[in-house]
Amino acid sequence: MKAGLISLLCLMPMVAFCAKGTPAKPADDGMAAEQALLLGTAKPEPKKEIALRDTKISADHMEYNYKEAVAVMTDNVVVDDARFYLTADRLFLFLDGTNSLDQLVVQGNVAVENENRRAFCDRAVYTHADAKLVMVGNAVLVNVGDDGKESRVKGDKITIWTEEQRMEVYPKPMLEFPASAGEGLKGMMK
Repeated sequence: MKAGLISLLCLMPMVAFCAKGTPAKPADDGMAAEQALLLGTAKPEPKKEIALRDTKISADHMEYNYKEAVAVMTDNVVVDDARFYLTADRLFLFLDGTNSLDQLVVQGNVAVENENRRAFCDRAVYTHADAKLVMVGNAVLVNVGDDGKESRVKGDKITIWTEEQRMEVYPKPMLEFPASAGEGLKGMMK
């Protein structure tokens, strides 16, 4: 659970998706770093080491089915981890035969955040085996830049392969960038 959900929050900034397929320009147009990252000419920044602590999951109610190895937590669900903070209406925690995470399903008013990223949706499913997160229903990923400006990607369904740091937004993807990001696109309309 920890590795998958935080990987969602550690994806590269959404601005990088705008530059896909655009050749790098000699002068910095405000998006050179994102273009270099996408084109593989720049090394991604190393992940920050975060001091781990116990993860605390709380809710108003919990049931556990030993036979099925599933915990169901409802009403005011909060997951407090050193790397992220999650809230939702309901959480299903499916364990494998060794009491390790197999799948996590979160429903209703799902919100996840860390220091510079946020995600929202109606329902999210994380599967540990393939490190895949699927967000459906009003899915939004928000990246907050160092300058405090936000860029967003929205869609009906956002699938994120957390270990590969890639995503698919389908159908109806929408990207939103701060006004300053448009400086890199101003030459398109000439």
